[in-house]
Amino acid sequence: MGPAGESKLEQVGKPTCWRRAWRLARAALIVLLLAELSLRLVLGLGHPVLYVVDTMRDGCGYLPAPDQEVRRFFCRNHINHLSMRSEEVADRKPDGQLRILFVGDSVTYGTTYVDQAQIFTSRVAQDLPAVLGRRAEVLNVSAGGWAPANEAGYLRTRGTSGADLVIQVLNTADLNQPYADPPGEPGYPTRPPWSALGETWSRYALPWLLGWGWELDPGSLPMGGPTYDIDGVLEALETAQSAVVAAGGRYAIAYTPARSAAWDSPAFQERFRRLERWASRREVPLIDLTADLGKESLEAVYFEGGIHLRPLGHQRVAERLLKELPGLLPTSTPQR
Repeated sequence: MGPAGESKLEQVGKPTCWRRAWRLARAALIVLLLAELSLRLVLGLGHPVLYVVDTMRDGCGYLPAPDQEVRRFFCRNHINHLSMRSEEVADRKPDGQLRILFVGDSVTYGTTYVDQAQIFTSRVAQDLPAVLGRRAEVLNVSAGGWAPANEAGYLRTRGTSGADLVIQVLNTADLNQPYADPPGEPGYPTRPPWSALGETWSRYALPWLLGWGWELDPGSLPMGGPTYDIDGVLEALETAQSAVVAAGGRYAIAYTPARSAAWDSPAFQERFRRLERWASRREVPLIDLTADLGKESLEAVYFEGGIHLRPLGHQRVAERLLKELPGLLPTSTPQR
């Protein structure tokens, strides 16, 4: 008999410490594996939209990597081979077809949390052929955090893809934003994270625990940094307009307001008036969407974080653009 009155057979059958540890480790491993698979397959974590640095001199700084199909937080993000958040298009515009190119920042991109079908460029692409009675393509060139100078750099170095009309989409925050240098990870990753669990920890859980706020996907929150005088912004717009005209297209601006105390200040209102005067002097059509998105009771429905559009906001923008576009497009389509 053993010291506690147990037989040797009973002592042999009793789990040892290492057996308990192995069982716990095995259970923990199974839990981690299930969590990893759930985060990947359900939420799309571990597979963010990836970015590349623009190597062209005086280019756009950075842009989404080409050829991506990402489903994240139940929303589809498709980046075509030209690094546009658009469906696939030919490098050369088909003969006899209208092509419209929107260029902008995260408002135009739509953020990762708005499905591809719901962003305003996709809505316009779907309905415009019926409105015009002819074939038309809509391209979306955008990246979270871009300033007007980044957008002008894209048009200057990469061209307009033969677009008949280029619309630069501005928002209130753009009116004092300087050129945005390539940002770092984790917000703008250049390679996939090693695991969904690792991304969840570094990008969401740890910042929240440290009180830094959520490190959301690109474009989910306005970028901080130094401000810029409106003269520099207008200079970038002149560069963009010149690049479009040189490529044989028409240039226009669409403006979406931001809703917060900081952006509703007299300083930003004066910057917008300067933009209006500049557009009038340069004969640039300016589509001001403030009234379309300005009902105070619906701001929470239209906006995310006071600046980015929710799906209903994208719908309102698309509705207004579909009314304005027929008057901005050429009556005939030049071949390029």
